[in-house]
Amino acid sequence: MRKKNEKSFEDILGMMKAQFGHVAKAFWVYDGDLCPCCSKGGIDEMMYKGKKAMSLNFFMYRERGVLIAYALCGTCATEILAKAKNTPKSMHQAIEKNLTGAYLRYVNSLDA
Repeated sequence: MRKKNEKSFEDILGMMKAQFGHVAKAFWVYDGDLCPCCSKGGIDEMMYKGKKAMSLNFFMYRERGVLIAYALCGTCATEILAKAKNTPKSMHQAIEKNLTGAYLRYVNSLDA
């Protein structure tokens, strides 16, 4: 049972759609088994402020106007949060590259 202040994935997706709906032509949820940052770990929980949490994120694939939702593995999410302002650009570039590739594979599979 969710606590009063906890939000479901659907709640968060709805908030993001409301925020980006005017610029996003479509929404897509990455549901791959591997973390889109490291491509090694599976999507799992992390500890945040002493509680179990999931790292739910969004990336705007501007070329197609698609808002992509994704989760990270606990290791990558923890590293990104720990380094916040100094997060290596390479981590964000890897995420964007991997999500763009996953999205294009998905779109191409619809044509088959």
